[in-house]
Amino acid sequence: MTSYTNKTLTKRIERFTQVIRAVLMIFGVGAIVSQLLKIFPSLASESEWNLNFSQIAALLLGIVLFLVGKGTIVQKVLRYSLYSGRERMKRFIFSLPISLTLLVVVVLKLILGYENPSYERMMGEGGFVEYGTTLTYILAFAFSLPIGNYFIRQKQKILGIIYYLLAAFFLFIALEEVSWGQTFFKWDTPDFLEEVNVQKETSLHNLVWFHYSLRDAIIVVSFLGGVSWWIALSLKFTRKFKQFIKYLIPDWYLSSFFITCFILSVILKFQDSLTFFISKDQEFAELILSLGFFLFVLTNYFRQSFPSFRLKE
Repeated sequence: MTSYTNKTLTKRIERFTQVIRAVLMIFGVGAIVSQLLKIFPSLASESEWNLNFSQIAALLLGIVLFLVGKGTIVQKVLRYSLYSGRERMKRFIFSLPISLTLLVVVVLKLILGYENPSYERMMGEGGFVEYGTTLTYILAFAFSLPIGNYFIRQKQKILGIIYYLLAAFFLFIALEEVSWGQTFFKWDTPDFLEEVNVQKETSLHNLVWFHYSLRDAIIVVSFLGGVSWWIALSLKFTRKFKQFIKYLIPDWYLSSFFITCFILSVILKFQDSLTFFISKDQEFAELILSLGFFLFVLTNYFRQSFPSFRLKE
């Protein structure tokens, strides 16, 4: 079993590295091209340039993503995380959503000014924060499928079905984020759907029956994702069940993603009395939540390759 597991781990490291590098380069090139198309008409125009911070930031981010994807940093960081630097990387991951939130939602807003148009463009519908959320859920979908396949082959049908359902859930959210392609292909919203959709687009989560409860759902999910590891730790389970439950709840170092989303969403629910925050900050909270789900999936994707975490039949 050890040799098989090592082969599985090696294969998964290679597959993950290839996928992430390709995604980073494609996403990076897309960001670069889209921003240059916006900037060049401004440069060619005789009128005043229409450059703004969001365009420059997206362009620089695209360049960084492309360079990271093209280099070997992805594989080096992954191997460091899986072997010698595992504990240190856990602490870094735990601090990541807190640092990003302070940097983007607080510091950047203070620098640019409250309700700055560039900040609103970054956070708004069709901004690269929303596209980042979409891409993250697509990756979570892609890596959930092999987890489910592995469980089915190991005759762990319950976990296999759960991960297939998770994969479908992640894909559904990703498609909802881009209105099932309407964001890219610009088709007209059907009349019957436009009448009952708050944002007049092809999506289900913005239907009048769900739209105003969406943030409450995010609050509940993010809270459960943030505290479930502590609840599991407090209860007395058998060793076998503890191994089983590890594949269903985020580890402690991922809890910060869910708690950060929870805190931001609660603040935004009462934003009328806290004017520093704006409604578009919810997009950033959803990005943090998507990263938490993706890292949860990724953790279990590699966890299956280690003998000590293999479930017994």
